[in-house]
Amino acid sequence: MSPLPHRVVITGIGAISPYGTGLPAFWNGLRTASNPLSFSSTLKAVVGAVPSSSDPCATYKPAQLREMSRGSIFAVTAASEALKDAGIDEMGEGFHDETAVNIGMGIADLEAIHDAGQKIANGQTRRISPYFVPKILTNIPGSYVALKYNLRGGNSSTTTACATGASSIGEAFNAVRFGLARRAVAGAVESCLNPTAVEGFRRMRALASSEDATASRPFDEQRNGFVLSEGAGIVVLERLEDVISRPGTTIYAEVLGLGYGNDAYHLTAPSESGLGSTLCMRRCIINAGIEAGNVGYVNAHATSTPIGDKAEAASISTVKPGVAVSSIKGHTGHSLAAAGALETIATVMSLQEGVIIGTANLEKTDIEADVDLVKDSSVPWKSADRRIALMNSFGFGGAFVSLCLGEYRP
Repeated sequence: MSPLPHRVVITGIGAISPYGTGLPAFWNGLRTASNPLSFSSTLKAVVGAVPSSSDPCATYKPAQLREMSRGSIFAVTAASEALKDAGIDEMGEGFHDETAVNIGMGIADLEAIHDAGQKIANGQTRRISPYFVPKILTNIPGSYVALKYNLRGGNSSTTTACATGASSIGEAFNAVRFGLARRAVAGAVESCLNPTAVEGFRRMRALASSEDATASRPFDEQRNGFVLSEGAGIVVLERLEDVISRPGTTIYAEVLGLGYGNDAYHLTAPSESGLGSTLCMRRCIINAGIEAGNVGYVNAHATSTPIGDKAEAASISTVKPGVAVSSIKGHTGHSLAAAGALETIATVMSLQEGVIIGTANLEKTDIEADVDLVKDSSVPWKSADRRIALMNSFGFGGAFVSLCLGEYRP
């Protein structure tokens, strides 16, 4: 066995987003800067819904839909794509015992909870589904993936609000790096485009107030809240030595490091000092064994909120002044737990193709920090050196996570 720690690479990707189901739909949507967001007359808000033409739930039978949450269906669909992409969806017995799962979800199936509550209020308790409890548990999406592929290398679920996707990939990275698993299927899902979630965020004054499809505008001076969306991002993480022995496998990128932070400031708002994000980025750089000067791009968490975007930009300038920065949430909206996973995928594709996706709807900024904000158009990676990026993901409760990702080089 190779000495620890192992080099860890990403070999498979599965994505579900407002652009549709599949990595090609997601990446092509970002590259062409098309806008998949729209105003929902039912929810009275701009949202990013998975289009009905490629909604994976449409392929499931009514009995399956009664058993599985929308998030679980997203997880199985995206994980299946990722495993097939990696070429390991049909492997031998050792594969099953040595493959771990870490798939998170932030918010439980609120529609199932609402339905059960109504039945209780109406004295119809015997009509509550026997699948109700597993349907609302946030670890169950990953359980369905483990069941489908008979994966026995461990099944965990990390929940850190909107940082869940990054946390899940980070924990899976550590598991593979330090020998707890040979490979891992990791990421996150979220689907809560319903009145309960929308009105809850609206009462917090977290949602964008505009009814225009360009309401999600990170770093723009007119930003006033995020646009709620749904989706899933799943990646396959493997030890490099295993991948090298499997010819024909695509190595999208290498995971270099992980950093956590917490500003211990407020349940739902970051400190304007940017302390939490500064801590997690610095720790991530140290954990990756690189220097701040090696970082050529930061995929920002930036959700289009007045305080959050400014605080993050300030912290980035503290860690690496002048670095290129963008947020894909102007394109996709904010998919909460799934955001960090989808943004990891976007960063990985940027590393592989040498292009940085610009920030949609960024017209005029009030950001004074020393960062190079990449606007609407995508731009080529500037440096000829190895491409290295940070991916930031932050969540309510003071959860700050950074992943360090690098272009694969032998």
